[in-house]
Amino acid sequence: MSHLTEKIPTVQKSDEAEDVGREREELLTKMKYLQAEFENYRKRAERDAEIVVKFAHEALLARLLPVLDEMDAAVEALQGEAGKGVRMVRDNLTKALREAGLQEIPAVGLPFDPYLMDAVQQVSERDSKDGIVKEVLRKGYRLHDRILRPAQVIVVRNQGDTNG
Repeated sequence: MSHLTEKIPTVQKSDEAEDVGREREELLTKMKYLQAEFENYRKRAERDAEIVVKFAHEALLARLLPVLDEMDAAVEALQGEAGKGVRMVRDNLTKALREAGLQEIPAVGLPFDPYLMDAVQQVSERDSKDGIVKEVLRKGYRLHDRILRPAQVIVVRNQGDTNG
């Protein structure tokens, strides 16, 4: 009988060891899933923070665009020392806005792009190619890859002209 009593606890210990091993594997698997979930969350939070930082100045820059327009108009209108001073202030403002991520949308001489430009007028011009921007009435700007304000442009439209 002593042999039987000795073997029973050994079998129980083996079952307990298997249970503990299975439980350990389950816990390790759960831990790996949680670790992967946390890593994905961390990466998503970093991306979101980068976007917030990248576009934090968007509202302020949009409000400064009319000021930049007025500075451009003042530079065009003023002559001499006054013009030189205003030009210097405008250049410093432009530089600061550029450093914050503001970019002017190029338009003159380029094909009209409805995603970047608003055509406010069309003109017929024999020497120009159809669909080309002839003049910018109001500059357009983007912040990184977002359009803050489309350029307002005059576009060449040679309708019915077969010689072009």
